[in-house]
Amino acid sequence: MASHNSIRHFSQIDIAPTVARTLGFVLPRTDGQPIDLVESWGCKNAAIIIIDSLGYDLFMWLRPSMENMSHFADDGLLLRAKAVSNHTTPAIASILSGLIPMHHGIFDKAGAKTSSTPSLPEMASAAGLKAAVVMEKNGAEVYQGLIEIVEGIPDSIPPEDFDREACRKTVQAILQRPRLLVSYFIGIDKSVHRGLGLEGIRKAALNIDRCIGEVVGSADEETLFILCGDHPIHAGLLKRTKEPYCVALILVRGRRQS
Repeated sequence: MASHNSIRHFSQIDIAPTVARTLGFVLPRTDGQPIDLVESWGCKNAAIIIIDSLGYDLFMWLRPSMENMSHFADDGLLLRAKAVSNHTTPAIASILSGLIPMHHGIFDKAGAKTSSTPSLPEMASAAGLKAAVVMEKNGAEVYQGLIEIVEGIPDSIPPEDFDREACRKTVQAILQRPRLLVSYFIGIDKSVHRGLGLEGIRKAALNIDRCIGEVVGSADEETLFILCGDHPIHAGLLKRTKEPYCVALILVRGRRQS
């Protein structure tokens, strides 16, 4: 299916209102707009898969190598979405709240733990919908006692192991049939910060691509998957040095056969 970037400009803050509409509740406030291109899909569940450092430019460079995500982009929607921040914590807070950083006020991990801004998993659970979060341990701890399924992964393990563990735990969570799932993969970002070069980035991306294929294949067509980067890469030959700073945003339905 062709990219729909020409219809309107998209942003990470459009993800939360899209998920809220899919799940049938209303955000208390939002800076974004629902992506109405997926309304006809008839999805009842949502899964947000955040891929650290998956900028739009980087995805286009990696796309020939990423069999699963390339297929999902063709079969679903590939959007070039504006990144609201060049840092992970405020970007994820925007993805999960629909608010720009100035409005949610979350700029670091400490702020995430003390913030009163509600996020999608909390709002879903408060609405009586089972929610699941799979991410690094510090981030997951924010949700302890607030939602039904919380899986934290120590970021002290090698990034490739982290992503494989995130894949395993995400599939396990999907089998518990949450209405909303949020999961997080770190390998591309870590390869950049470790200075592993283009081949290191590609290797990490291929590992994540295999994981994403398994995750999307574990849910049925009633699940809307939103695969998105948090920010473009920070270093190396593929670092973007001028605006617009955009991430890859792919929307696709689950693949498991009923």
